[in-house]
Amino acid sequence: MANPVNIDLKWKDNASREAGYLVEYSPNADNEFVTIAAVPANATSYRHPNLMPQTRFVYRVLPYFGEASNVAEVTTGRKAPQRAPNSELAGKAGPVPAPADLRYTVKSASTLAQAAPTDLKATLIPPAGVRLEWKNHAKDEDGYLLEIKTEPNDDFKDSAFLDPGASSLTTYNLPYQTKVFFRVRVFFYGKSSNPAEKTTGQDPSEQAPIPESSKAPGPGRSR
Repeated sequence: MANPVNIDLKWKDNASREAGYLVEYSPNADNEFVTIAAVPANATSYRHPNLMPQTRFVYRVLPYFGEASNVAEVTTGRKAPQRAPNSELAGKAGPVPAPADLRYTVKSASTLAQAAPTDLKATLIPPAGVRLEWKNHAKDEDGYLLEIKTEPNDDFKDSAFLDPGASSLTTYNLPYQTKVFFRVRVFFYGKSSNPAEKTTGQDPSEQAPIPESSKAPGPGRSR
């Protein structure tokens, strides 16, 4: 534990060809877990900060695997009231998935690339919304991850988890006057780690100050 209300997690990176790791936490310290972070491939640590003092926390980590789509982009406009999607976008369903005989398992290295989403398209909803659409090719995915970045040379960061079979998403509140890059990753979960637990300490702001008489003598100071 880094300090009384931050918890540092560490694990061994035993996976190969993973897309990243998911850090999960059990709110009730039972067998129900929720994802609190996605970290890059080959990561071996994560800090869970600013936690409730004197509380038990239970964690696990699991790798996820899958390939990403092509990259799509939009450039947002100046700050202004957000418009609703036009009638064409508002009533439009996502692209039709590939036929069943042309869909592939994401759980085999030989078909992983073929199961990746394709034809990702981004349509701006002025000034700072976007409609994303893509074509599915997977048949046994656990879901999709929306990945976003705003600098061409930066790494993508996970932004949203989507259900299996998803082929479209509308989202708002992008940064104004910014080129935003998107991609969508099909994924499946790997085997989770063992659970690990830690109990946080007392809130540092509530700890009583050390009495002057109890402090250790400093240089040049006698008792």
